[in-house]
Amino acid sequence: MKKLFMILLLSAIILVLCYSRYIEPELLVLKEITVETDMDIKKCKVIFFTDTHFGKLYNEKHVKKMVDMINERQADIVIFGGDLFDNYGRDKEILDMNYLQKELDRIEAKEGKYAVFGNHDYGGGSFRIYEDFMNDCGFHVLINECAILEKYNMEIIGFDDYLLGQTKTDFYHIQSNTFHLIVTHEPIISKFIEGFGDNFVLSGHTHGGQVSIPYFTKKLLPKGSDQFVKGFYTTQDIGTENSVQIYVSSGIGLTKYPFRLFNTPEIIEVNLIKK
Repeated sequence: MKKLFMILLLSAIILVLCYSRYIEPELLVLKEITVETDMDIKKCKVIFFTDTHFGKLYNEKHVKKMVDMINERQADIVIFGGDLFDNYGRDKEILDMNYLQKELDRIEAKEGKYAVFGNHDYGGGSFRIYEDFMNDCGFHVLINECAILEKYNMEIIGFDDYLLGQTKTDFYHIQSNTFHLIVTHEPIISKFIEGFGDNFVLSGHTHGGQVSIPYFTKKLLPKGSDQFVKGFYTTQDIGTENSVQIYVSSGIGLTKYPFRLFNTPEIIEVNLIKK
């Protein structure tokens, strides 16, 4: 009986390892969320993707499936949340940069494509090429700046990377009294936002832990994650007196180790509507 138990246990471990190595990282799902606001905005469909970490653990050939899924949704706005490459300096010789640029440029958005820096876009030598590369793909990289979308009566605010970029407390004090769609790589920034208007934050960085194990996942989250793992967090969850909500995506690619478990790669569709 004990021998049978050990055989079953070993078989289960092998199956989990094979699934997390060869199956889940190859999946890609689209999650739809609706965000309501009292502000007078026009309905807007936003596609958000983040943490592709293209490199030796997650090659650039995955990009076609991702782009096709994004274009199927016919978005008004497309936003990338940072960490395009895992380690550009290490992996640049194995990456087909022309193919990657061609595919990302193929992403369609009626009113524009935007991106922010992640910590891996500074580290690993990416800083020298990231902004120009994303511009060549049709993305406007927001570095502590705002894009006013008059058609939708809202603003997109993109913050620089919290860990390695240029950050000051004053950057997060927002003066305009309108709806703010805020993009920041690390979710901890949602706790610093102050000011007027209604604020919805899109973030990544955590990978949802990449491998989700109760108790241990929260302990192993990267710096800048704070208590946020993945999913939707309300003003009360964040612990702020300001009107702030956040969605933390578990991202798409792989970093550190070639496994994903209970964190299927995801693209987020956000439907912004007036109540």
